[in-house]
Amino acid sequence: MRMMLALALAVPVIAAAQPALAQGQPSAAATAAAATLVDTLTPPASSKAALDQQLAGVRQGNLIRAQLGNNPRFKEKADRNEPAFTAALARMGVLQANALGPIYTEMQGSVRTASIEAYATNFTIPEMTAATTFYRTPVGTKLLRTQPQLAAQVNQRVQQQFAPRLQAAQQALAPKIDAELKTLFPPLPAAK
Repeated sequence: MRMMLALALAVPVIAAAQPALAQGQPSAAATAAAATLVDTLTPPASSKAALDQQLAGVRQGNLIRAQLGNNPRFKEKADRNEPAFTAALARMGVLQANALGPIYTEMQGSVRTASIEAYATNFTIPEMTAATTFYRTPVGTKLLRTQPQLAAQVNQRVQQQFAPRLQAAQQALAPKIDAELKTLFPPLPAAK
């Protein structure tokens, strides 16, 4: 009898310590806890503002500039006529933003949903509650607020350390890559 009582008391404790899955799917309580955690980590309003800012940069031509920026010919031509290139990149940027914006917006919702599912299936409800509680403390809030700055500092340091070597390697490879491209796209025969 004592064994059955101990087992009856232990089962809820053991169940609470396991990720909240019922037949492979997170429970409604786990999904709710995960949604609260995800919204604490990445508030929807902040996500929308970040997306709006990203799309504004795309509209200015920042994405196409980044895509073409490592091409030595692009750099040479852009340096010769920066105003014309900036205007052309902005026109291309508007095209990109108009095409990519709806996809990015849809992706944002999918990222939130996938994040909720991932947290709900990999963390227990008490773990998610504890994480949410931590990220709502002053230290947790500071960590969330400063994370982009910290990542930028790390990125800047790594870029400073490795960018010259990466650029030199790309420049050294450029003739070999051009040669390979010529084998793929040989010049067309001259018209007679």
